[in-house]
Amino acid sequence: MKRILIILFVSVLLVNCKKDAPLTDTQILYQTVNQWVYSAMSEIYYWNTTLPSKYTTTYDNPNDYFKTLKYKDDRFSAIFESYNDIQNQLNGISSSEIGFDFQLYLESQTNSNVLGIITFVKHSTPAEKMGIKRGDMFRKINGQQLTTANYSSLINTFMDSSGSISVTFSTYQGGAFTDKTAVTVNKISNYQEDPVYMDTVYTVKAKKVGYLVYNFFANDPGDNTLKYDLELNNAFAGFKQQNISELIVDLRYNHGGMITSAIDMASMMVPGLDANKVFIYTDYNKNYTDYFNSADYKSKYSDNPFVTNFSTSLVVPVTSSASYTVQNVGNNLQRIFFITSKSTASASEMVINGLKPFLPCILVGDTTVGKNVGSTLLHDTNNTKNQWAILPIVLMYFNKDHKSDFTRGFVPDYLVDDDYSYQLGDINEARLAKAINQISGNPVAPERIPQAKRTFLKSSIDFKPIQNGLVIQSKPIERFLNRK
Repeated sequence: MKRILIILFVSVLLVNCKKDAPLTDTQILYQTVNQWVYSAMSEIYYWNTTLPSKYTTTYDNPNDYFKTLKYKDDRFSAIFESYNDIQNQLNGISSSEIGFDFQLYLESQTNSNVLGIITFVKHSTPAEKMGIKRGDMFRKINGQQLTTANYSSLINTFMDSSGSISVTFSTYQGGAFTDKTAVTVNKISNYQEDPVYMDTVYTVKAKKVGYLVYNFFANDPGDNTLKYDLELNNAFAGFKQQNISELIVDLRYNHGGMITSAIDMASMMVPGLDANKVFIYTDYNKNYTDYFNSADYKSKYSDNPFVTNFSTSLVVPVTSSASYTVQNVGNNLQRIFFITSKSTASASEMVINGLKPFLPCILVGDTTVGKNVGSTLLHDTNNTKNQWAILPIVLMYFNKDHKSDFTRGFVPDYLVDDDYSYQLGDINEARLAKAINQISGNPVAPERIPQAKRTFLKSSIDFKPIQNGLVIQSKPIERFLNRK
C-alpha cells in the first residue's frame, strides 16, 4: 500500500511541475476583451448590481461571457465583434444590401419547406429596378429549396460579400406553388437606407390625412448633417402646408434606433409644442445617478439628465449655426393613428408612449415588442486591438405621467394582419385601410384578397446584428463616460 501511495504522490508532483501551455493569441485577446467588458458593464449597466462582485479571468468567447453577465430579464443588451460594422448599421449603412426586407413562414403544415414573402423593397436598389415588389414570394436561393434545416444559412448569403444572388420567385394558385425562372439579384455595396420611406396625403371625406412610412430612427448616415431628420422635418412641413387634420404613422417595420430622432419625430406631432414640455423621464443605475446629482456636475452643467423635453429646433452639428424650426402639426390633430406589428420596438414605442399623455394614440396592427429601456454603444478607445463593442441597457424611460408599463408591448386597438396583397400606401392595404375607415366613419372594410394562414418563423431583421434598438447619444452620458 505504501508503494502505491508513493507512486501516486510522485505522479501528482510530475504533473504539477509541467509548465502551463502558452496562451494562444485568441485566448489573450478574449481575456483582454472580457476584462474590458466586465469593467464597462460594472460601471454603466442598468442592472450592474446583479454582476459578480469582481472579474474572474476567463478565455471564453466574449459572446458567451457576455451572456453570463446579463440580468435574467434583459432581452436586449448585446455584444458585437466589430464596432465599425455596428456603427454603420445604426446609421442605416449596409456593406452588402440585397435590396428588400422579408418575412419567413412555413410553407405548409405538411412539409418542412420555408416560404419568403417580400415586405418592402428599398429605394434606389437593383431589386427595385428589377420590379421586385411587396408580396412577391420566393422559395429558393441559389437553386436550393428553403427548408427549416437550411434557411438560416441560405438567408445569410443575402448579407455576405458576394455581388449577387440567384433567387427563385413563385406564384401560388389553387393550393399549389409554381416556381418562376430564377433571377439574379445584384447587391449594392455600402448602401445608405433612407428611413423616410414614404409620405403622402389622402383626402378622406373632405379631411386631409397625412400618411408616413418611417422604417428606422437615424439622424443621418453618420456624417452629422442631420440629413434624415431634416428630411423627416420636410415631410411634416408638407403635411402642415396641406393642412392635415388626421395623421397615420406607419411603424410596422420600425425596430428602433436613435433616441434623438425619436425626440424630433415626437416634437413634430405633439400638440402645443414647447421646449419646456416633458417628453420622457429617465432612470439610471446608482453610478450615473450619483454623478448627475453631484455638486461637481451641477457646477459645470445646467441641464437635467433625468428629463428630456420636446425640441423646437434641429441644430446641425457640423455647422452649429444652421438651425431649422421643427415643423409641428400637433395643434391640428385630435388623435394619431400608429400602424404597428410584432417588430415595432424601442424608439417607435418611445414615441407612442411619450405622446400618449397629450392626445389619443390609436394602434392598428399587432402587439409591439415592449422595450422601455435604452442602450449606449461603447467600444474600447484605449486598445486598438480590441474591436469589440457592447450595447448594454443603461436606462429605463417613462412618459410625462411616469408610465412605462409596456414590457409586454402595446396591444393594438384594432388587431389587423399584415396584408401583402397591396403595396404600402395603397388605401386598400389592410392596416392602412382600417385606419382610414376609422377616420371616414365607414365600418365596411375593402374586400380582402384571401391569404393562406401560415406559421411565422423569422423576419429579415432577425438576421441582422442589431435588433430592437434604442440607442442613446446624449451629452450627459458622454460626460459620464469621459469624466475621469
